[in-house]
Amino acid sequence: MSSGLLLVNISIVPSSSGGPRFRPYSTPNQHVTKGRYITSNDPRGYIPVYEYPLNGQWIMLDMDDGYVLWTGIWKGRLVADIVKMIESQPDLASKLRRVRGGYLKIQGTWMPYEIALRLARRVAWPIRHELVPLFG
Repeated sequence: MSSGLLLVNISIVPSSSGGPRFRPYSTPNQHVTKGRYITSNDPRGYIPVYEYPLNGQWIMLDMDDGYVLWTGIWKGRLVADIVKMIESQPDLASKLRRVRGGYLKIQGTWMPYEIALRLARRVAWPIRHELVPLFG
């Protein structure tokens, strides 16, 4: 059985500033906070993030480069095989950042903000209101 999602091409639009173009904000339902997590998987030695919980997962945005923790979104959405769809896009695979080991909260697949926004528009409709702090 094939899914139409697997056939969707995701165009990559680079951010002009290199960093996040959007700063998440709190809403009546989500309280966005700042965090800083130490990791050996990043040349900085840590990842500074904006974050808030969603369905037992953490929605995070790297403050420095605008990468979004996609794992929190797809687990919050409970979408099966979303990782396979992402990895099936050769132009996207080179843009992904994987964090394994270390602090559990930051482990997973990170991707540029613009790509995460486009992908969320396609697969995260049921949680769209909970993603407003991140994507506006």
